[in-house]
Amino acid sequence: MAPMVSELSDAELHDMAAMWRAEALRGSKEARGQAHLLEVEQRRRQGVPGLRDNTDLDLRPLAERQERRSWWQRG
Repeated sequence: MAPMVSELSDAELHDMAAMWRAEALRGSKEARGQAHLLEVEQRRRQGVPGLRDNTDLDLRPLAERQERRSWWQRG
């Protein structure tokens, strides 16, 4: 069984990401997803600026997120 991504060392993560990316570049569709997963984890560990996480998401219901309109604008 393959180890969880979070259990890999940085070096192992780098090596596996490079291996899967090379396989993806050879045309393997399955490898593309694996490479992406590993590369996202690399960026998360490195603290790349601009990387979104779930703390940026507004999880309120749509009705609460929409701006309330004045009574004369409703209709």
